[in-house]
Amino acid sequence: MQMAANAIRAGELGDIVFATWRFGGEPGTSAHPYANLIETQCHGFDMLEHLCGPITSVAAQVTDLTDRGFSTLAVALAFGNGAVGSLVGSYDSSYAYPRTHALEVNGTEGRILVDDTVKRFTQSRTGDPTSRVWEAGYFDDGGRDFGAMFSAHLDELIPALRAGEQPPVHARAGKRALDLATAVIASVEERRHIGVPPA
Repeated sequence: MQMAANAIRAGELGDIVFATWRFGGEPGTSAHPYANLIETQCHGFDMLEHLCGPITSVAAQVTDLTDRGFSTLAVALAFGNGAVGSLVGSYDSSYAYPRTHALEVNGTEGRILVDDTVKRFTQSRTGDPTSRVWEAGYFDDGGRDFGAMFSAHLDELIPALRAGEQPPVHARAGKRALDLATAVIASVEERRHIGVPPA
């Protein structure tokens, strides 16, 4: 994800045209009908805005096919820069599956793919049949360790708080993700696109 953010910030993708996020696994213990959306897919909203800028509208479809609330959903997104996107999330899948998580960001000059958050990063340029790929090396256990992300965050968070500085990720980002989830719920209940004011 850091490599994706760096490539986008450096302008290596050109103007972002679309982004897709897919993440699915088994349900947790919550009986809330929107547990998948609130517990898990808010991470997708947060990361998509981090990479692509503000989301300005959402339009959702959900299913309760497995009688566990709205455990699978698909959301169409519009970004403030004119790009579009999609978020597909499910608690009717399995964390044991390959590519449990997949992210694609496509721009006018290139594309990035992220598989399973920490497994693989692929960057391609428009018209070039070769790609640049990162995967953790044989001895780089930390590079492929999902839990290491939390340690890295704490390594930045604790010194910032001790110094009286802003945390690396402010609580506003979490509130914003919940605001987007609330807009998705409104889209489901009102059966329409919902505009989302900027954060």
